[in-house]
Amino acid sequence: MKKQSFIIRYSAPLFFVLSLLSIGAVQSEPVDAKQREQQRELFKKAEYAAKRGRLGEYRLLLKKLKDYPLLPYLELARLEQIGYLANEDRVLAFLDKYEKTPLDWQLRQPWLTYLAGQEEYSRFIRDFRYPGTLTHRCQFIESQREKGLDDGPFRRQVDAIWKHGFSLPSACDPILDEWQELGGRTEDKVWERLELAAEHGNPTLLPYLTGLLPELQQYLGEFYHKVRYSPAAIEDDSWYKGRYPGKEAQIVTYALTKLVWRDENIALRSYKKLSSQLPFTEQQEGRIAEEFAVALSLNSHPEARVWHDRVPVNALNERVLQWRLAIYLKDKDYEGLRDAIQSLPVAIRQGNQWRYWLARSQEITGNALAAQELYEDLADERHYYGFLAAARLQKPVSLEQEKLEVSVVQLEQIRNHPSVQRAYELIQLERWVDARREWNHLLTQLDGEEQKVAAYLASEWGWHDQAIWTLAQIGHFDAVGIRFPLAYKDILGRASQAAGIDESWALAITRRESNFRHDAYSSAGARGLMQILPGTAKQLDTKNNSWRRLNDPAVNVRLGTDYLSRLKHRFENNWLLATASYNAGYYRVKEWLPDEPVAADVWVETIPYHETRDYVKAVLSYQQIYRMLGGNEDNLFEQVVDMTIVDTE
Repeated sequence: MKKQSFIIRYSAPLFFVLSLLSIGAVQSEPVDAKQREQQRELFKKAEYAAKRGRLGEYRLLLKKLKDYPLLPYLELARLEQIGYLANEDRVLAFLDKYEKTPLDWQLRQPWLTYLAGQEEYSRFIRDFRYPGTLTHRCQFIESQREKGLDDGPFRRQVDAIWKHGFSLPSACDPILDEWQELGGRTEDKVWERLELAAEHGNPTLLPYLTGLLPELQQYLGEFYHKVRYSPAAIEDDSWYKGRYPGKEAQIVTYALTKLVWRDENIALRSYKKLSSQLPFTEQQEGRIAEEFAVALSLNSHPEARVWHDRVPVNALNERVLQWRLAIYLKDKDYEGLRDAIQSLPVAIRQGNQWRYWLARSQEITGNALAAQELYEDLADERHYYGFLAAARLQKPVSLEQEKLEVSVVQLEQIRNHPSVQRAYELIQLERWVDARREWNHLLTQLDGEEQKVAAYLASEWGWHDQAIWTLAQIGHFDAVGIRFPLAYKDILGRASQAAGIDESWALAITRRESNFRHDAYSSAGARGLMQILPGTAKQLDTKNNSWRRLNDPAVNVRLGTDYLSRLKHRFENNWLLATASYNAGYYRVKEWLPDEPVAADVWVETIPYHETRDYVKAVLSYQQIYRMLGGNEDNLFEQVVDMTIVDTE
């Protein structure tokens, strides 16, 4: 391998003005607000100078930034600009001081890339940290091999690299070639990777992997490739050679779980034919039964119950149970529902959802006393089903909240943690990604009680999304005031009033959409507090709706509340349907409306999209909480229990 050259831009003595011991140290004396603001401006100038090699200016600015929490970020910026081996001691000191912090990988990754290019195998082994990137993992194995790693450990490590369903980096080629020469690439391992690529990875890898199979098995790879795009191909008898019936059954199992969603009749017909032809394992039968049960339930197919009965008890999961519930509700079979719930394992039927629907089924089948007892048990709990139960009993709702008690000593200990100080300064500089990285690292260093204090501190800063997230990580759900902050209340209040909607509804939507993170964005392109899509923004406002504009809280909330108002109007003032539509889209919700009136709680439970179903339950619950935090003790869910859903057009 040809060694890379590396240009030394600056000498070590010129670069290191401050020692590592002084960088990132916790300030011992408080800094007043004016001085801190000046330091922030100086930091930005120093960082600019560091990245552009303006060393004289950089050195002068550093003298004015003594004990500033973000000094490590300046050092990182300088280390990225200079020749590494000439400053190895200082690079290693930095990596040691900030190991496992967000600062670590930002230097370690380019450092390792440099060492690999220089064929510095011993240094690479010394400085690699698992898991690293896949490229660096391959280079780590190569470095170990160069330093005498035995065949056995070498093969086992490369086995793990091979087991990926997507293309591997070119840096892995040398170890894969040697692994193959040692007999590591067996038929079983090729098949294992082919299965991963077909079902969970990159299907464009399939032709390559198919070519690695023995000639008599290559039709299996071609079959997998075919059903990846066209699962109905299992109807073609020419695929079944009879040479490897077990592998054919494996491919057909995968295809059936896809086909049932595209054409349930072909899927049912194919299974009936192939079940007597191929040796499906018990696990494969369970996988097919689960997928058929859910898909057929979604479309109210008459065979749905048959397939639910075929799902093994040990394979029951939330997805299957949800659609089993939906079948009984759609069929209005409350006796069957009652019996089905009572036959569930104890751990499952004690869940909130099943307690509520057991109460409903008892009520509808005439067992009022049993129903009341179950409702009473639920009604004091703070969640969707608890609020529904309280409404059915016409009983006041309970928030079950407790104030998070934090001592001054605890608060100061967390406040003085280096990661906290860095996170706070990054927030002030509006470097939200780096701030969250620091915060996430901080939480790994704290125990449960300390994380409560950290959540309190984040809330004190107005960093609500991290306060909410931190409490969720430790399962502390009763600090209602922190978990449901009245964030952006002025903006949301004015916009809600202008749009003519309930402010608590707007708060609930915002809480669910972004946890009050103003720069939130989704993979679909939604932006800001209320997660407005650019297309929706364009319909509501013809102005330039760049992502920066959509991240502006005032703009985002104005658009979001306007959209909610329009949706509510289109659904004849039904805010529950408008809530579902805000998540799933107006026309999709219209498709879900029944021809005959259905109780609202039943309709919510049978929403086809699990995301929308959970969304509606959450928003309604949050809205109730916000109403109570605002001093309104009425139970919003009394409207829900009296509501029916029907397509009025």
